[in-house]
Amino acid sequence: MLTIKGVREEKQETKKADYFRREIRYGAFERSIGLPEGIKAEDLKATYHDGVLELAAPMPKEAIPKEVKIQVEGSKGGSAKTSAA
Repeated sequence: MLTIKGVREEKQETKKADYFRREIRYGAFERSIGLPEGIKAEDLKATYHDGVLELAAPMPKEAIPKEVKIQVEGSKGGSAKTSAA
């Protein structure tokens, strides 16, 4: 399980000759995401750019599809290729 926590705060001020306005927005957030089976937390890499958090992890070797040749009955000298996970 991966948990992401953060706090957001935004301040805005407007000063004019006859008034002063200040707005403050803030809040906390938390998200929990289940990681696929075989993903190790120590292998995760994170980047944050323009307000977007991107997480990347290598696929476990067991989950990478592999090509398997299967003999098909009833066809002339045929075999078929398929990908299996």
